[in-house]
Amino acid sequence: MAPAPHAPRQEVDLKRQIGLYAATAITVGNIVGSGIFKSPNSVAQFLDQAPAMIAVWVVGGVLSLCGSLALVELAVAHPKTGGLYVFIREGFGDAWAFTFGWANLWVIKPTLIAAITFVFAEYFCDAVGLPRGALLPAGCAAIVLLTGVNALGVREGARTASLFTTLKVLGIAALCVAAFALPHSGALAGAPVAAGPAARPLLLAMVLAMIPVLFAYDGWTDATYVGGEIVEPKRNLPIAILWGTVLVIAIYVVTNLAYFRVLTPAEVAAYPVVGAETMRRLLGPWGSRALAVLVAVSAFGTVNGAILTGPRVTLAMAADGLLWKPLAHVDPRRSAPDRALWLQAALSCLWLWIASSFEDVSGWFVTTMWLFYGVTTAALFVQRRRERESGVRLSDYRTPLYPLTPIVFILVTVAIIASDLSASGWRAAAGVILAALGFPVYFVWRRRRGA
Repeated sequence: MAPAPHAPRQEVDLKRQIGLYAATAITVGNIVGSGIFKSPNSVAQFLDQAPAMIAVWVVGGVLSLCGSLALVELAVAHPKTGGLYVFIREGFGDAWAFTFGWANLWVIKPTLIAAITFVFAEYFCDAVGLPRGALLPAGCAAIVLLTGVNALGVREGARTASLFTTLKVLGIAALCVAAFALPHSGALAGAPVAAGPAARPLLLAMVLAMIPVLFAYDGWTDATYVGGEIVEPKRNLPIAILWGTVLVIAIYVVTNLAYFRVLTPAEVAAYPVVGAETMRRLLGPWGSRALAVLVAVSAFGTVNGAILTGPRVTLAMAADGLLWKPLAHVDPRRSAPDRALWLQAALSCLWLWIASSFEDVSGWFVTTMWLFYGVTTAALFVQRRRERESGVRLSDYRTPLYPLTPIVFILVTVAIIASDLSASGWRAAAGVILAALGFPVYFVWRRRRGA
């Protein structure tokens, strides 16, 4: 079925000011958040051997790379502000694009920002000795502060992303060096003991362990949202997305090896925050405090990346006539989507106020987000079909091993969605339902606009 006719377009007026380092920092910084400090424990609930756990992180990285390979072909063909929104619009028309933008506005980005901000606030308050009652004020202050930084312009937002990505990578590198170079103590008396994973066939256990791993790899799409602001996008976008993802794979594998240098697989399964216990054994009590600072810095940088990229979808939608026109406003002096930024900040603070834990809010966005990853990857098949029909090549970049790589990624996406719907319960289903409401809202919107 041919996509619906496009709504009238207005060119998004943003300057290309993001260089290669900043674009790569957005990819790496938006992937590496708190997952590498927490997900190893989740993996150890299903597997009890270090080689199998490391293998899961490698396979998860390869699967994420499959998605990245397909994404880059779309990004080179359409290096515009809006990322996935643009790819879905070009592949499947305005109704599907509106539905993604609707979900991104109300569910995906605000809940993602709220979830990561919750992690930041927990570790920040722990590091400086604030009570739990300070979590909400600290989290909202972080959202408002970073929104203000990004409202100053994309250059300021990108520089902040570069700074915090550099700090978190250096911090993780220091953890790894310490694990391999320093002697370490044993477990404290009365330390928790893991019950051990339930008896399952190895393949099934690895599939279940893959879920938290792939969530830890999430974020490889985010550089595409600022595709209209990246300098030389046809050269820099592939490098930022692909090599950024490869760098993260290396970081994750080496960090897990560092954990196993200090902890046994059973101990990894026993400690919810593996990084904190690793640092405690290496450097004593102040090592745990240093890890809290590192996690806070890491999460803070990831929040900044999400705040930077999210409003670009809202801006592109409004410019296309699919959302209120005032949201297409760009500050003429700072070249920043100011109104879309502050709307996102308000919604993120609302979700943070509603949430009582990271898990309480993260369950809303995971399935919804991966659903649209699958739709976006499917748009590559539409693009290739149009190239064959027109005889015009839309992208200079070609996905290696096509169509195998996008097919593998779509199949993995289906498995993730099914698993998360089962594991996360009503929140995952509610997120999908809220996203699906975008279809009737779109048709009401189009009728009111006389389309």
